[in-house]
Amino acid sequence: MNTSNKLVFFNIYHLLADVSGLMISYYISYRFTCQFIPINSINDYIWVTIIYIPIWIFIMSVNGMYDTTTFTYYDRIFKNILFSTVFSSLLVAVLKNSIKETMYSGLLFFIFFLISLIIMLIERYAFLYIIKNPNNKHTKQVMFVGSRRMYKKFFDFIKKTDIKIQVSSCISIGDDQLNEIKHKENVKNFQESLKQHVIDEIYFAIPIKFFSDIKDYILVCDEMGITSRILLELSDMTLSRVHVASLGTFPMLTVHSISLNNLQLYLKRILDITGAIVGLILSSLIWVVAALAIKHDSPGPVIYYQNRVGMNGRIFKLYKFRSMYIDADERKKDLSSQNEMSGNLMFKLKNDPRVTKVGKFLRKTSIDEFPQFLNVLKGDMSLVGTRPPTVEEVSHYESYHRRRISIKPGITGMWQVSGRNAITNFDEVVLLDIKYIDQWSVWLDLKIIIKTIFVVISKRGVS
Repeated sequence: MNTSNKLVFFNIYHLLADVSGLMISYYISYRFTCQFIPINSINDYIWVTIIYIPIWIFIMSVNGMYDTTTFTYYDRIFKNILFSTVFSSLLVAVLKNSIKETMYSGLLFFIFFLISLIIMLIERYAFLYIIKNPNNKHTKQVMFVGSRRMYKKFFDFIKKTDIKIQVSSCISIGDDQLNEIKHKENVKNFQESLKQHVIDEIYFAIPIKFFSDIKDYILVCDEMGITSRILLELSDMTLSRVHVASLGTFPMLTVHSISLNNLQLYLKRILDITGAIVGLILSSLIWVVAALAIKHDSPGPVIYYQNRVGMNGRIFKLYKFRSMYIDADERKKDLSSQNEMSGNLMFKLKNDPRVTKVGKFLRKTSIDEFPQFLNVLKGDMSLVGTRPPTVEEVSHYESYHRRRISIKPGITGMWQVSGRNAITNFDEVVLLDIKYIDQWSVWLDLKIIIKTIFVVISKRGVS
């Protein structure tokens, strides 16, 4: 990615939860105060939150409470929230002398102080409980490569932070055997291991003198689009797309090909949710008509679902309006020789006999894709991304092909707006996907969405 990754450890969810919690505290305080004394409109006291909330957030930020690498001890949370609340309250108390008396209520402010302290503690402790829950589906799946001693030391540290990591695979190497790493796990076997597991990131934890031994492994990860993190004392090696940061007391190099900017990724998710909801609302009538037409045209379910491969190998069920006969999967083998995509890594046939009459119309208008808005809401897909491949297709991928599944698949993408059916070389599809990954930004997503609308209207590049 060309975008900055300085916010890789910034916790946008904590920030939004804190702001929301403080606003809720103010509202509850006002309603509670109204039960005891007559006070002015709630808007007359809004200046308190305008001053109080930014100061409170700033103090929490200075103390590292929006950094996922900060130790999240219960006493540290209590201490920082108490300090932020007291300091912000004292500042408001000082400023009250410079405003009209009718715009300040001592009882309201005191209740706000107490309620905000209680609510913010509850919110932070609840967050901590959710993060520590091992069943959290947003937990990153990582592979750890290093000594057992380093593994224990590093993940003892992780457990004390807000970093959501689950070790799904571990290659343990004794300190006295590090110079034999290539003999213990050759590059080919390493590639196969990555293909067999859902891996979001790989942590290499070895002394710097052995860095040259894992160079080939890092290049494999980069080729497949898997983020590598190297915990070292120092490094003299220069790589493109390398992010240097400190993970607590651990100096760390990160070799990446995808965006690690949490703020931009959060904005992308907001765009996905908003777009999916709007899409479902606007297409609600079409769903009814399409369902009736599909049922009338041929026997079988209205919605067709199929296992597809998502980000870093995650399997999910992709939803579409059924556009083929119910025996389409069985007949695919007989048609494999007519595949128009070279390499047999993606199946495409212009006049596919498995497609029903209604299905042809659904495909030309892209209506068959509408149920994928549900996949977007579930978080399995994005509005814009790479085409979600089948499990069979991925099983034939070369290592460099797997980079296209290093991000969430999308309903639309570079390939869809670049002449879909005109492209018959799978490597061209991969190049377009890699171009999207390397150049990704929220603005690029918006441009692709707009282009997609024009492509669908003009029926360009569809079968």
